[in-house]
Amino acid sequence: MKAKHAERSSDEIAVFQAYTDLINSERETLWARHNALLLANSLIIGALAISPAALWEDKWAALAMLSAGLLVSAAWVGIAVQGWSSIRHHADIAGTFASDCFNHLPNPFAETVCNRAQTSIHYLILLVIGVFILMYLGLGFIRLS
Repeated sequence: MKAKHAERSSDEIAVFQAYTDLINSERETLWARHNALLLANSLIIGALAISPAALWEDKWAALAMLSAGLLVSAAWVGIAVQGWSSIRHHADIAGTFASDCFNHLPNPFAETVCNRAQTSIHYLILLVIGVFILMYLGLGFIRLS
């Protein structure tokens, strides 16, 4: 009986470890995407901010740059929402795991432990994206009107 219990606990720990690895991999991938899109937006904003007046005289070129920035920002919102949703889904599953081997320890993916910090970070990222969108709209309004 003890051998079967130890085997079951070992399997549960292995599944929990697999979910932990999956969640960490998703987080790393999501942060890499955020970094790439932050850089892309920064380059577009920088190009628009320091561009010569000739760019702004050609309305189509200016609109193309602004549209590219807004498109990158829209993709960033989609990636952020989908990525955090995926991480939350995996964390919800991992948060339900319990085993006799580690039931005396708090589950790091339990709702009470994990949710507050994840939600705050998610909202801050959406705020940063919103700032970029406002910069594109503001630059377009100021320079093209």
